[in-house]
Amino acid sequence: MKKSKVLFGVLAIIAVVSLVAGCGSSEKTAVKPSASQEQAASHQGHSAAMPKEDPMPMMKDLDKNLQDVVKQVKAGQTMDAQKSAAQLVSTTDKVMPHMMDVGLKDNLRKAAVEIKDSVNAGKTDPSALEGKVKAMQDLMKQTTTHLQTMSH
Repeated sequence: MKKSKVLFGVLAIIAVVSLVAGCGSSEKTAVKPSASQEQAASHQGHSAAMPKEDPMPMMKDLDKNLQDVVKQVKAGQTMDAQKSAAQLVSTTDKVMPHMMDVGLKDNLRKAAVEIKDSVNAGKTDPSALEGKVKAMQDLMKQTTTHLQTMSH
């Protein structure tokens, strides 16, 4: 008697699961990607990583953020300088997808992070920061030149 109840219970569970799962239905459950998704997938190699917007306004924002950090550190506004330094890194990250030169990309990101880290360390030495800012400005000039020579 117990065996038949267990067998009946197992069969009932299988029947319920098959109904819930949609077994036997002729409907396709997999969603086909739209034409635009298929097109994006086929171009994944070269253009998906290259955003369409103009990176030059971002470079101006990057320069403004850098100048803000310098002004705020010199004025002793540590909290504001930390916010500006975080914005500097964020803007750098927005510019990076537009760049093709991996070495320049890495150096620009590294310079921005070094500035942010030195500002976040607490008491920032303006002369030490000046050297990092100078290096960042040189990289920004190279980046601007790189971005202007590239075609989107």
